[in-house]
Amino acid sequence: MSVLNGITSRFPQLSQWLETLVLTLLVPLLGCLLSKDDPFFVQSAFPWLWFGPLLVALRYGIAPALSSVSFLAVLWFALSLAGLLKGAFPLHFMLGGALLSLIAGQFSSVWTTRLRRSDQLSRHASERFQQLSRAYFMVRHSHDRLEQNLVSRPVTLRQAMMELRRLLVERGGEVGNELAGELMVILAHYCSLSSAAIYAVRRGVPDPVPLAQCGQGASYRPDDLLLRSALESGTTAYQAASRLGDGQHSSYLVAAPLRTSSGRMLGVLLVSDMPFMALHRETLQILGVLLAYAADHVEAATIAKRLIAVYPDCPTVFGAELVKMTRLRRDLDIVSTVVVINLQPGPRLDELCQVLERQQRGLDHGWRRDLGWCVQFVTLMPFTGPAALEGYQARLNEVLRKQFGMTLQSVGITIKYAVLSGDEPLIQLANLLTEDV
Repeated sequence: MSVLNGITSRFPQLSQWLETLVLTLLVPLLGCLLSKDDPFFVQSAFPWLWFGPLLVALRYGIAPALSSVSFLAVLWFALSLAGLLKGAFPLHFMLGGALLSLIAGQFSSVWTTRLRRSDQLSRHASERFQQLSRAYFMVRHSHDRLEQNLVSRPVTLRQAMMELRRLLVERGGEVGNELAGELMVILAHYCSLSSAAIYAVRRGVPDPVPLAQCGQGASYRPDDLLLRSALESGTTAYQAASRLGDGQHSSYLVAAPLRTSSGRMLGVLLVSDMPFMALHRETLQILGVLLAYAADHVEAATIAKRLIAVYPDCPTVFGAELVKMTRLRRDLDIVSTVVVINLQPGPRLDELCQVLERQQRGLDHGWRRDLGWCVQFVTLMPFTGPAALEGYQARLNEVLRKQFGMTLQSVGITIKYAVLSGDEPLIQLANLLTEDV
């Protein structure tokens, strides 16, 4: 049984077809036991035979349902040739069952598509919410530290993360020793780590050799309680009197996963030593947010690698979201729009760019391109079609009229937009940016 479960988990299509076969044969087998003269229940007051294909259709769709009906027809002819069945082939009975299975399969396919769309929308909104929450927390914390340490330590968290993102772009999203070392410097500086190490995680198992460490490091112990807890739960685990029972011990003070908003585990931070006064809720929160923020940018740089190779100034998150929205349009027909606003150089250029940034919604992503002869402000608007774009232009006109006494046409601003298709995102973006520049 364990071997069968392993095979079906590794090949989900095999599980689907095995279940289709079992459900299809179940009623004929019962018919052979209860009514040998009519195992297909053709003469019965109720067509019990079609329970199998109907369940297959509702669960897996049209193709497995038709396969189930075809298998029943082939089974009828096989039993008839073997002399176990008598009489003509029940054409109308089989045709009615096939039509019933088709209707149920179509119903299943429509609702499966709707559920996938709903799941993708909610998942994207959840990921975006987590990213915005982490970004807000980091900005607030960076400002607090800037106020406290402006003279003695003038390096802000924002500058450190910008350097980290620069390395991500150069390395194409690969988590190597240099990138892990930069991240370790940031973590040690802002979380007061004395001895810690970062390990890469591949297929849920950490590598035994650390990517980076500070102080004495933290040796890898695969059976450690905190490490196992962090890997299984995907959240930060730490030592506390109420968390470890009698006889339980951990070599680490903190085990924090490097986990993206989509749930992908990239690595784990193990802390073996840090000041006692630094081990509190705020430090753990900062630690978790920094790791998650870095993990999201690693994933974004990996997804948008090809796009950033052509446009190095493109934000990694913008490129990753563009790729994701293109996939959603291709797979689930979810509409998204890219808007490009061309601004001519002038005394109020920076003010206009700030106005455009403030008009972005929570799900939108912006990218400012300084081309010298003009500035392009690119906005990716997920889940937005042409109708919502009209409202966006109306809001811009209203804001410009109130703040500057002008409209889009009077200041010479040109707006272009394109609804994303399922084609290559780099080609779509290049066509939009190079048109009439």
